[in-house]
Amino acid sequence: MTSAEGPGAMASSNNPRKFSEKIALHNQKQAEETAAFEEMFGVETNELLDKLISPLIINNQ
Repeated sequence: MTSAEGPGAMASSNNPRKFSEKIALHNQKQAEETAAFEEMFGVETNELLDKLISPLIINNQ
């Protein structure tokens, strides 16, 4: 029996909804983690980038 013929292949073909639910849960978790990261570092990073990049933009004009 190959991996394509194994019980996992049969289960995924019989229950595609479960696979899409796993993807949705993964995407939701990733979005939550990204939001938490941006909440911690987003403002600080954006302010720092503005301070670093603004003089470069002004000097190049």
